[in-house]
Amino acid sequence: MANLLHNLKKAIVKHHRKSLSRKIFAQHNGTIQRGPFQGMRLHGVANISQAAHGLKIFGLYESPIMDIMLNWCPTEVLVDIGAGDGYYPVGMLRANLIKKAVCFEATKAGRKAIQINADLNGVGDRIEILGKADSGFASIMVGLNLPLQGTIILCDIEGGEFDIITRNLIEQLSGAKFIIELHEQLIEKDKSDLRQKLLAEFPENYHKTILADSPRQWNGIPELEAMHDLDRALITSEGRKLLGEWLIAEG
Repeated sequence: MANLLHNLKKAIVKHHRKSLSRKIFAQHNGTIQRGPFQGMRLHGVANISQAAHGLKIFGLYESPIMDIMLNWCPTEVLVDIGAGDGYYPVGMLRANLIKKAVCFEATKAGRKAIQINADLNGVGDRIEILGKADSGFASIMVGLNLPLQGTIILCDIEGGEFDIITRNLIEQLSGAKFIIELHEQLIEKDKSDLRQKLLAEFPENYHKTILADSPRQWNGIPELEAMHDLDRALITSEGRKLLGEWLIAEG
């Protein structure tokens, strides 16, 4: 009974968070209101949760890694592995932070959403949309002939990072910068082995940091300041089961 009540409470909270985000998204017609992607429009339909729409509208989505990428920009190319709805590549192209984007997205719905959002923001001619990043990923990357000193590789593939980010790939892409979201908890209870193995794939000349998620700074956003504390907390939450972490690697 206690477990049933716990699951019911979680379901209600998730539903309320999604409802709040949808309302904010509709109020602003999918247009981002602040931050580096201000003015970007999102179609709103993709293969990802709509509960993050509120964070995106207010320019607060995954702000820790956004800050890292902004420090690396302007640059030549963003390779987004697990691109979802194309939020990062489309936003960075529109803001002229990059010249070209390459998106790897496993689902047909996601690839369609990326193309819609790219066209909606006038950057469809500067974005390449490919399928799932799998065992052939390294060969595909080499074939793209990217300017490696000016390439950022952003990876968010729910545990698949431990399969495709290898020493061979890193050496082939020597000079590229990596932001890899870590999902070892989805694969094994003892997460230390996978993490350490991934860290060991990077040569000694790479500077490696584990970046943990941090609270969103909503001060100065009137719409958020006017909310009930609980609603504000839901909107500014990433909704993760565990604290978000990313491996930042720069050669």
